[in-house]
Parts: sequence; structure tokens; C-alpha cells
Amino acid sequence: MKHVPDATDIRFDPITLNLIREGVPSIVNPFCLNAIEEAIRLREKFGGKITAVSMGPLQAQEGLREALAMGADRAVMVSDREMAGADTLATSYTLWRSIATIAETEPFDLILSGKVAIDGETGQVPPGLAVRFNIPIISNVTKIDQVDIKSRTIVAKHRFDDGIETVKARFPAVLTITEEANKPRKFTIEGMLNAKRAKIEIWDKQAINADPNLLGLKGSPTIVKKVFPPPGRKQGEAFDGTRDPRAAAKWLVQNLIQIHAFGPAPPKAAEALPKSPNERATIENSGKYGEVWVFVEHFHGKPAAVSWELLGEGRRLAEIYGTKLGALIIGNHVDHLAKESFVHGADKAYLVEDERLEKYRTQPYAIAMEEVVRKFKPEALLVGGTIRGRDLAGSAATFLETGLIADCTALDVDMETGTFMGTRPDYGGNLMSTIICPKNRPTMASVRPRVMKSLPPEQNRDGEIVHFDLNLKDTDVNTDVLEFVPIEKVDVRLEDAQVIVSGGRGLGAGKNFQLIEELAKTLQAQVGASRAAVRAGWISPEHQVGQTGLTVRPRLYIAVGISGAIQHIVGIMNADYIVAINRDPEAPIFKMANFGIVGDLFKVVPALIEELKNVHLAELAPWQRSSTR
Repeated sequence: MKHVPDATDIRFDPITLNLIREGVPSIVNPFCLNAIEEAIRLREKFGGKITAVSMGPLQAQEGLREALAMGADRAVMVSDREMAGADTLATSYTLWRSIATIAETEPFDLILSGKVAIDGETGQVPPGLAVRFNIPIISNVTKIDQVDIKSRTIVAKHRFDDGIETVKARFPAVLTITEEANKPRKFTIEGMLNAKRAKIEIWDKQAINADPNLLGLKGSPTIVKKVFPPPGRKQGEAFDGTRDPRAAAKWLVQNLIQIHAFGPAPPKAAEALPKSPNERATIENSGKYGEVWVFVEHFHGKPAAVSWELLGEGRRLAEIYGTKLGALIIGNHVDHLAKESFVHGADKAYLVEDERLEKYRTQPYAIAMEEVVRKFKPEALLVGGTIRGRDLAGSAATFLETGLIADCTALDVDMETGTFMGTRPDYGGNLMSTIICPKNRPTMASVRPRVMKSLPPEQNRDGEIVHFDLNLKDTDVNTDVLEFVPIEKVDVRLEDAQVIVSGGRGLGAGKNFQLIEELAKTLQAQVGASRAAVRAGWISPEHQVGQTGLTVRPRLYIAVGISGAIQHIVGIMNADYIVAINRDPEAPIFKMANFGIVGDLFKVVPALIEELKNVHLAELAPWQRSSTR
């Protein structure tokens, strides 16, 4: 479990760029409480013992006290000055050594963690632990269906972006637990007294027999180059609708019609794919750099759109390096994706096919990625920041012992040194960090869907296909996929939506989401939500927009009763137009909105629905008239 700093009070050392934790309030990572709760439920059914482990400064013992108060049997605090500044690779090493030390006298069946830590949102450490222990991982668990003590197997449901999968694995295994799995219990008086009396074991690097060169900054392939505030958008116009909601609604609709905000943007002339790297600036001595690769994510041969978005960005980076753009394709009977990757900008396609790769499973895919990367040595490897992508990237980076920069919103190259740079939101989006991996190759980076723009497809483009023979053992396939239920059954596709209407805490209750749904129906839009609304149980998690949910790129985003916490803003930065409706004129969302209405949403939204119904469809999107008749 992890103790995380309060995102509202973040400070960094201006020289080392390490987080200053002294004097900064901190909390237990909320998802870690879901992991503790799930452990307690398993113990209640099957017996056993729960050990809570935390790495960090000594003040993180407070989090372990909470675990003990909930019902953990033992607590181990791993703390050493040499562990400071650890990235995810160094962190997974430290926790691996810690758990291995515990296992010398008390072998484990399961390692449970929260799905992510809210200060970084990477989800990289648990896959790293699974690789180091050479055991299965089931990430983003929504429900444990079955545990068979005799056969030492576990069956669990876990979430992907496109559906819910049921997986079977043998003990020991790593599971990351989502907020959907349970509701953490409250402390009892007895539990609090036990926690206060309990002794927390404090271990240093000698206690876990750790190599000092693999700890903290020494063992971290990635380092923070700079930290800066998140970029803002130009604040737009606002209308005070507290007295006359109808006038406010009319004003808003007229403005949105004027800028063609409803539906797709008017078509632009297609941008031509650059013919050669010489058309853009390249770094000196570009011949010494390896290729830029993009992992082509797919589900049974159907590509994820993020793969083509990354090829668009990869094309730009490859031209800076003066090298070629490669597409890495892993699966079975997926050679058609090679041709599609050329159409979307790739020069080469590295094809790894095996019948055991028919279904995505973490370890065999990570081994495939490791083997092909070790042979061809790319400079950088880009992976979609989807749930599958995060799961795979964390495992592969551990196999490769290289740096992984997660959830990037911008990628670039230092023109003087040739160093790859990834910029990402940190600490709930309150800060932006530019991170580099100066010594290890490749630099790996994950980028969320809808952040980058794909290139216009060129159907006549062709390239070179490189077939790679994989050395995969049957024992490397350590999970069985039992079932997959597509998420399309619930009809939520926020990633592809042109118009999104989202509701937040200001709605007051789940029943009031019908107002959001009615406005969305009027606009033929998708329904989104803030993290607060999802955590309150008002709407299901697949509607969540923000750093802990989906990143979206709609033509129009309407935020109703959403204050505009930075973690939500991170998810909507790429919207063409943002509309805010909130009764608080000081709400941060107004600083990001193109148009805002200050007023009671329960009066403004019905007025807006009525006004929209009075507007002819062709007037909303005049360039679509022929298609709407």
C-alpha cells in the first residue's frame, strides 16, 4: 500500500526535483483501501494472514496504522534515505525484495494492490512485481469470482477499456483491485485500539538484502528534467443566468451555432504526409539513433484507434531522429495490421505471430515485446495508455530494465542531446513533469487515447514487413481467458463522441443524472461524469472523464455541476469547445471554458433543452444538411 501526498499541497526541491514530503499532509492511496478490504474478505472466507507493506518515508506508517485498524495482521515499513527519488522500476525492485524477505518465513499466495496510486496514476509497479516473481498478474479486478484452495487457483473478472474479461490463474499471483470490487469498511473502536498498540516493523536496505545500485535515484532509469504548472486555456465568455436562465440558454445556443460547435468540424483540406525527414528539422548525427516504434494494440485483429494516433506522433519523432518509424504487431493471424500500419504512417512492421498470442495475456505479450526489442534495439517505443497498454508496458519495461514514462500528454526530443522526452501530468494534474531516460534504451512511453492526432491515411503507402520468430514456452502462458463481455453492450463510447454532456457533484444525487441524460439525448451526445459523481455511485465508471477516467477529444464538452478540479481538466484539455454550467462564479472550470453560464443548473439545463429543441438540426450543423435529410 502507498501513502500519497495531498495533491493540494505539493512542493518540490528546486535542485533535485524530488518531492518534499516533510510538512506535506498525506493520505492513504484510496485504491489501496480497496486492496486491504479485498484481502480481509478473502481471509474471512478462507483464513490466512494479511501483511501490509509500504515503502516510503517514516511518516507513511500512518497508512499502515489504517491497514491495521481495518484488520491487517502485520505491518512492515520499508524506509531508507537511499530509496528516495525512486521511479517505478526502482520501486518495484524495492518492494520485490521486501516481499521476498517476508516470504522467506511466510510464503504468500496473493499480492494485492490498488489499481493505481493517485499521485502518479501509472499502474506500473504491480506488473513489475509479477515479472520479478515470475507469477501471473490480473490487473483492474472488479470481482473475485472463485478461489479454489485445493487446486490453488483464482478466477477473477477484470476491466479493459472495451470490456470485462474473466481470467483464471494459479497461486501465487498479483491482483490490482478497483473501486468497483468493494467498499472499504469503517474502522471499529477495537480496530483502532489494536492499531495503536501494534508494533510496525521498520526495515532498511540491509534488512531486505537490496543492491544499493538498484534503489532510489541510482536504480531509476527515468529522471525528472523539469516540473512546471499545467498549461491553461484562454478563458472565454460568461453569462450570469441566475435571474434569467432562458436568456442564458438562448445566449449559449446562439454562440455555439455561430462557431459550429455542434457535431464535427467543417471539413478541412487533407494534410499531406511528409515525404522525407528533410522537410523537418533533424538532430545532428541522426544516423546513430535507432528507430521509433509504436505498439499496435488490437483486440482479435481489430486495431485500437490509439495505435494510429501514436503512429502520427511517431512519424514526427522519427523525422527528428532521422530514422524510420516501425510498427510492432503481436498476435495471431494479424498480418493485415502490417498493411494498415503502413497506411497510417509506418515504414516497417515487425510482426510477431504465435497461436498462443491469439488472446491478450500479460506475460506472453511482454516476453514477445522484450525479445523483439532486444534484437532490433529501437530508440523509443510508444504504447497506448489504455488498460491493456499500461499492463503490458509495465511488464515489458521490467523485463527490459528500461525507463517507462506513463500517461504522456506531449512527446519531444532534445535537439542538442537527442534525448527522448515525455511530459505528463503528476500529483492529480496539479503539476506537469518532463521526464527523460538518459542511459537506458529504448525509452518507453505510454500516451492516452485522444491525446495525439493520427495522420490522414494514404491507401497506397507500403513498407517492409519483418517477421520475428518468438521463443515462447508453454509455461510463459500463465493465465487462462475464460470469457470476454464487450463494453459496447452498455453503449458508452466516450472516446469517439463528438459531443459529451458530463455531470458532477453539483447534481446532488444520482437521480438527477436524468437531467444530464435528457440534455445528452437532445444533442445526440454521450453522457460523461466527474470522478466525484462516479465515486458517489451515481453513475458507472465507464462514464468517468479525467486523469483517473478517460481522456476525450470531442467537438463540444458540456460540464454541468463540475467544479473543474485539475484531474478532470486533464481529461478534457483537447476538446474543441468547453461549456461550463455552475452556480459558483469562482469555480475553476470557468477558467477553462469557452462559454460559461453562472446559475442554478436545475433551472439552466431545462431552459437549454427547451432552447435546443426550438433549433432546427440543419442550423446546428449546416455543412451536414445533405446527410441529415
